Amino acid sequence: MQRSLEHQSPQFAVNATFESFSALKHACIRAALLDCYEFDPVKVDSGRYTLKCTDKECSWYLHATSVCETDTWKIRMSIQQHTCHGLIHDGHRNVDEEFISMEILPQVRSNSLVKPDVIKNHFKDVYGVVISYKKAWRARERAIEFINGSHQEAYSRLPKYCEEIQRSNPGSTVELEVDSTTHRFKRVFISFAASAMGFGYCRPLLGLDGTHLTHTFQGN
Repeated sequence: MQRSLEHQSPQFAVNATFESFSALKHACIRAALLDCYEFDPVKVDSGRYTLKCTDKECSWYLHATSVCETDTWKIRMSIQQHTCHGLIHDGHRNVDEEFISMEILPQVRSNSLVKPDVIKNHFKDVYGVVISYKKAWRARERAIEFINGSHQEAYSRLPKYCEEIQRSNPGSTVELEVDSTTHRFKRVFISFAASAMGFGYCRPLLGLDGTHLTHTFQGN
């Protein structure tokens, strides 16, 4: 692949800023993909991010720091010219699940069932990079969690949700059962007042239903 000069842009000039560490990292990986090189973190800590090309003889170098302990990051030193020949393989060490998930986020928003093979083909066609089926699958799951939130977060909000039901629907019945030892969710019963009152005007009805959880968090 021929080198692109897209990474030699004002976004990596000295004093250029990024709204977050994730934005900086994402921009660096995208530039590395477009320009066919890989980088190694020389030093990564809470306030500094230093990168060098994986070719030890190459002069490419970037150093950024956080601004006054905020989320903003600023480029402090930058040598954008490469003196190496670039990648000679179709993999890429910097393309991790986080980067893939952010790249496919718009696609997952429109279709959460997008196949991992489609994601693999996208990276092969757009960037010329081969990623594994498993990495594509995990990145898709990560993107879904970013959009919808995690199951752990959803379960932790159940008590507040039940309180809001009773506050906004007076007369409703809500019973949340949690294991007293493990503090894990067991079951919840919700009867909205309006629905319960409406049944008084219906014919006698007996209904049986069951919802079987088949995802990561299963139950009876």
